[in-house]
Amino acid sequence: MSICVSVEEMTNAAAFVETVLAAQDPVFVMKDGREAIVSISPEAYESLLRKATRARLYDLVDCGLNDVQTGRTANAKSVTANLRAAYLD
Repeated sequence: MSICVSVEEMTNAAAFVETVLAAQDPVFVMKDGREAIVSISPEAYESLLRKATRARLYDLVDCGLNDVQTGRTANAKSVTANLRAAYLD
């Protein structure tokens, strides 16, 4: 379950850091009754980064497989020759 704290509760930075590090879930900081920021532990942040990177990789692989299945491919030698002709001549 998420933890919510007010901006005023952040005046003691050391205590706030301990709250974030001890929490298993994100800590939401509220300002004027609305979420202002979300704090998570470094481990949770790294985990999110890994998941996002993996998701981007899977999307790129899916795009590449779709290109192969639909015939949107080119021979590397012909692509290289076309690039050389366009930019080196």
